[in-house]
Amino acid sequence: MIKEASVILLLSAAKTIALATPKEINSREFTSHSNGTVSIRLPGTSTIQSLQPVQFCGEYVPLKQSTVTRRWVTVLLQQSKHRDYLLRLRKRAVKFFPVIEPILAKYNIPRDFKYLPLVESDLSGNSTSPKGAGGYWQLMPQTARDYGLTVSAGNDERRDLYKSTVAACRYLNELYDELGSWTLVAAAYNSGATHVQKRINQQGIRSYYNLRLHRETSKYLYRVLAYKELLTRPRIYSDMLQPAVLADLTRPLPGERFQPDVMPFVGTTSEPGLEPEPTWGPRSRNFLEETLAQIVGESEDGNPSSDAASTSMTASPSQTPMAMAGLMGLQVLRFRRSRLYQVFLAAKRKIQPLFDWDWV
Repeated sequence: MIKEASVILLLSAAKTIALATPKEINSREFTSHSNGTVSIRLPGTSTIQSLQPVQFCGEYVPLKQSTVTRRWVTVLLQQSKHRDYLLRLRKRAVKFFPVIEPILAKYNIPRDFKYLPLVESDLSGNSTSPKGAGGYWQLMPQTARDYGLTVSAGNDERRDLYKSTVAACRYLNELYDELGSWTLVAAAYNSGATHVQKRINQQGIRSYYNLRLHRETSKYLYRVLAYKELLTRPRIYSDMLQPAVLADLTRPLPGERFQPDVMPFVGTTSEPGLEPEPTWGPRSRNFLEETLAQIVGESEDGNPSSDAASTSMTASPSQTPMAMAGLMGLQVLRFRRSRLYQVFLAAKRKIQPLFDWDWV
């Protein structure tokens, strides 16, 4: 009986190990498309997930590299399993991001770095690591002192969100001056600039995604990106998420300034690291110009009709009174229907909305 029990335990342990490191992790099917997306078969299922382009501070994740895609999907699946934890982080982000974002902007730090404290401390000021790093940004005591913070038994300013964010921004800028890449800065924030620079010198590679780093550091940026994607674009990962998790990530929260997925990310922006986040906003200018052209009577060949001097959005009222009247009307139509619905919900729940009217 004892021998049989031992065999059963060994088989059970082997099964557990097999589940922890399934073979599918290294044998997914990848299909790269010309538009930058990548299709993959999720492990253990017949579901195909289309991965949209992902970027950190303006630098795209090279999803066409199978190693990178495997690591990205693995981390994304791991992070998306924790429903209560993700909802708790989202509620903290609603409270703390409005404090963090202006400080990042003041010090010219890309706003993607606001997701670092989610990985570092779960956005908790009382968090302390076994090595002594503490506060929202998990600064080491000496690093915190170097950037002007007081760290003592009775007064630890690493637990002050504003002061610790300022110190972290100064530290991030110094790392960027040394490494010249925001992805490498994120890696250096986790493992130290010395480690990252040493690996760069040894391998002759300056791409975070191709550098061989410590195991924790090699997954660090993927974890940051996972929180960024799950909190801002959860619906595009619907095949990976449980329905309850997706419902939690897309349900409007009191005080939240944007609703995830209302304005999906497309294309690039003029400034690195400033991709548009999901937010309530106007329809595209093309739509407005097309509608305005219909109001002022634009001809089929794209030229103004004889009774309209110009269809320019910036034309003066004296030149095109009809166009300006139409534009004033379009200011009323500028909201998406979904936003009007949120205004209705806010009024019904007696929540003071955080958005105001703005002009097209």
